[in-house]
Amino acid sequence: MKIIKFFIYFLLSFILMISCNNDPITSDIEEYLKDLKKSDKPGCEVKYAKGFSIDYYDGITKINVKNPLDKSQILNTYYLVKSDKLKSKFSGNKYVIQLPLERIAVFSGTQISSLLKLGHNNEIIGVSEANYITIPKITEGISKGSIVELASNGEFYVETALKLNPDLIFYSPYNVNESHPLAVTNILMVPYLDFKETTPLGRAEWIKFNAAFFGEENMADSIFNNIESSYNHYVDMAKTAANRPSVLSDKPFAGQWYVPGGKSYIAQLFKDAGADYIWKDDNGVASFPLDYELVFKKAVHADFWRIVGSTNDKPSYEFLEKQNELFTHFDAFKNKKIIWCDARNTAYFEKGPLEPQVLLADLIYCFHPELMPDYQPVYYFLLN
Repeated sequence: MKIIKFFIYFLLSFILMISCNNDPITSDIEEYLKDLKKSDKPGCEVKYAKGFSIDYYDGITKINVKNPLDKSQILNTYYLVKSDKLKSKFSGNKYVIQLPLERIAVFSGTQISSLLKLGHNNEIIGVSEANYITIPKITEGISKGSIVELASNGEFYVETALKLNPDLIFYSPYNVNESHPLAVTNILMVPYLDFKETTPLGRAEWIKFNAAFFGEENMADSIFNNIESSYNHYVDMAKTAANRPSVLSDKPFAGQWYVPGGKSYIAQLFKDAGADYIWKDDNGVASFPLDYELVFKKAVHADFWRIVGSTNDKPSYEFLEKQNELFTHFDAFKNKKIIWCDARNTAYFEKGPLEPQVLLADLIYCFHPELMPDYQPVYYFLLN
């Protein structure tokens, strides 16, 4: 009997010793973080973007992804760790991501450009809509087969994604409350919401979001500081302009003219470039459809007209007239004050959001050429 009691005592002591010396596996990382103090890591401040936040703890980087239009709505939280011990400790939580990432899929052209700036394009093994990608390093990888297309024309290739099995997929959800079609693969999906930001600097600051997943916060901070400084320099320059010309934006499609809201990203660019956007008093942040007659009535006498050309568009007044003879009645058309962007040849949608200072300088040059007589535009230019 004494031997049995001794054995039970020894067994309980051994179990107690093991439990004291080894942390239990748990998925409740938030409970663990309560005992840790946040650290003030350089480069982690998010100043303009509304769609994410970054907090640093000992060995853990916590990223909240939010709805940029409603910061109280947290869409997902990710915990980045480097140590095997922490990854093992929270092995039951798929949102605990061990760095470094080695194989990722990226469904946003802007994010591809961001990763190139950070020097991490070699980790990209999957993309979507390959036909619309113009970045040479990526198109070359697609041609060689080292980068695989996982989606095209709204169709998502589940079997291909399962076979490729990237560490995670960065994607851009237009409806933040809907699950992504590739979520059925159980591959971790990370939303990238730069396009929902309503300010140019807010969009550009998403480079810090990318950087956190690769431990490149200091580099991203340096890149963004240069963007911010240059952008604010041009804002101050535009304030010295003698006048503020009026401007309308875009052109009709399928019988509807989608105009940017008065609190949108492009409306902010117009304001910062020293122009008065025709719909500046609108309180919306997204584009909204109007009939041609309504646009004509309000914008016929606008001084300038900004157009981002699609793939098959040609930058000429003759082309626009053939497209729609009614365009010729706008003052901006008559006075040859159309501001054009060739989206494909400039990689506007891929690179532009990360170069708001260049977009702003281009627009200032169009609106107020006397302020920048020797400037060479990159994205926008006046049709002549």
